[in-house]
Amino acid sequence: MFAIALILVYSGYSLGHSAFKAGLPVKRWVIAGALVGPAAYPLFNSHKQLAYRKAMGKQGISIIL
Repeated sequence: MFAIALILVYSGYSLGHSAFKAGLPVKRWVIAGALVGPAAYPLFNSHKQLAYRKAMGKQGISIIL
């Protein structure tokens, strides 16, 4: 039980730190990480990519090889 609680707390911390670096709302991602755990990471990545695309607009089109 202690290990699960530790994983949830660490997940909340790491998602909060990543959200801060990406410019996303920190409190929301800390709570999501603490409640859902590592399963919130794919959702975080999609929200981060969506926020980046929104910020760049139509001029932010890039070609990835």
